[in-house]
Amino acid sequence: MTMASLQSAGPPEVSVLAQHVSDHLSVFVVAESSDTGKPANGGLRLLNYSSDEACIADGHRLASLMTHKHDLYGTGFAGGKIVARAAEPATVKDELISVTAELLQSLNGAMITGCDLNTSLEDMERLMSLTPHVLAAVGSPVDASAATAFGTVGAIEAVLAQSLTEAQPGKALVHGCGAVGGTVAKTLIQHGWDVFTVDMNPERAGLQGATPLPPSSSWWEKPLDLLLPCSISGLIDTEMANAMQVNAIVPAANAPFQQPEIADDLRRRSIRVLPDPLVNAGAVIADSIERFSPEAWDQASAQEVYDFVRHEVRQRATDFLKQRGDGLTVSDALVEVAAHTGKDPIGLSFGTAA
Repeated sequence: MTMASLQSAGPPEVSVLAQHVSDHLSVFVVAESSDTGKPANGGLRLLNYSSDEACIADGHRLASLMTHKHDLYGTGFAGGKIVARAAEPATVKDELISVTAELLQSLNGAMITGCDLNTSLEDMERLMSLTPHVLAAVGSPVDASAATAFGTVGAIEAVLAQSLTEAQPGKALVHGCGAVGGTVAKTLIQHGWDVFTVDMNPERAGLQGATPLPPSSSWWEKPLDLLLPCSISGLIDTEMANAMQVNAIVPAANAPFQQPEIADDLRRRSIRVLPDPLVNAGAVIADSIERFSPEAWDQASAQEVYDFVRHEVRQRATDFLKQRGDGLTVSDALVEVAAHTGKDPIGLSFGTAA
């Protein structure tokens, strides 16, 4: 385990392992510089970045976040991400798949990828026909987004110090009601919560039992028990944070604050803010099961995987909150959580339990 990557001294060291650059498509494999022999793991993201430099910078940021996530949960992977840049992303899919396969093959297993923004399960199926270095629950009933959602539910239960079945329902706001946020919102509604939803797509926000709010509304001013950012990075700025009346923030989105200092300011106001790598690790936990316990993975139902993810995230989020309650800083509390992780990949625990 790369304990140093969780220390407050600085972010983990990541670098570009392989790249393809042309006038209409650039692809960069960015991963943790590690001598542990662990393969790097992270999704394939395709966006219209302003430049190759911006694309690489995002790759570094995302690979660093993945490193923290893998370390916290002892997945057996190092951190990584594949970032691709194209002016018209929809027109380069065929080339993206072939180029990515070539890059993965050239790395000989040092990087394993899956879905991310603007890439789909269908894309991963095509990629798997060209290279074995893919983990995306292809051919499985498990859905990576659902795994992330149920991990988020586990984090909510840690904050509540009770299961949703036992906890007194309160008020929650889910920002972003796609595959992850939609599942989280529905789960809270099923347990009697008063759920507000915000999404750029009114249909996605209009979940049965929810109260949709316009994206242009001052949603951050609502008095809430839980705020669940499930949409974009950099969602919350200083002005929003200053106006918040919320007991806890449980982010399924990566880096939901425009500056890290915003989360610290909220914590000084006694608002509990869970670090996003602790919350949104469901997909990488599922990857660890698929990679290290393939027989148990093949025999398990999707719900068994989701229940395992929910339990593991709840356990580590509870540990984090305990360490914080004992007076540790956020960084030191995360180091303690990682220190309590077993030496074997977490996916092997699922195999043992099964």
